[in-house]
Amino acid sequence: MRKHTQLVLYQSILPVLHQPGCPFCRLLKDFQADRLQKHTQGELHHLCNFHVWGLAAVQDAPAAARIFLDLVNEAAPLSNGVQTCDICSEVGREEDLRIREFLSCLERAEVTQWLRAGGTLCIPHGLKLRSGMPPVLVPRIDTIMENCRQQLSADLKHLRDEWMPESNRTGWGAVGRAAEFLVALRGLRH
Repeated sequence: MRKHTQLVLYQSILPVLHQPGCPFCRLLKDFQADRLQKHTQGELHHLCNFHVWGLAAVQDAPAAARIFLDLVNEAAPLSNGVQTCDICSEVGREEDLRIREFLSCLERAEVTQWLRAGGTLCIPHGLKLRSGMPPVLVPRIDTIMENCRQQLSADLKHLRDEWMPESNRTGWGAVGRAAEFLVALRGLRH
């Protein structure tokens, strides 16, 4: 496997609001990649399937070998429902932190503008925001998610009805966006 590099690590949800897609998914994807790259030998004890492969993809070979050697020699290195994956736990804590941060910034111009402009939210993050929002703002989150749903529905219907085998993979972006909308970005939720 070859080592992949990650470019940006956000320290706040606010700058991510102006980028495409669900801002929470984008921030957490970069956070997850950063954590996979920065873990060293002896720090990880329990990993899920996704994060074992993710670690193999982002660490250089000698560093990955050291980490995997520790995991191979531990009694129960993989999460099996009893023990939680170390990376999943870190991502979950970061997700909770960023949801709380967003909710604490509802009066800030960036957040107000994002809510008015109708950003993009996946269902899992929309539901988490909804549960912490003041009741007067819940309809705004519902509208954002409904607008996302309607756009995806139109894109998916177009792909279903207009796709031609000779077009190769044209339009498949809608499938990936639909998967993100339904369950968040790959690897963020297990």
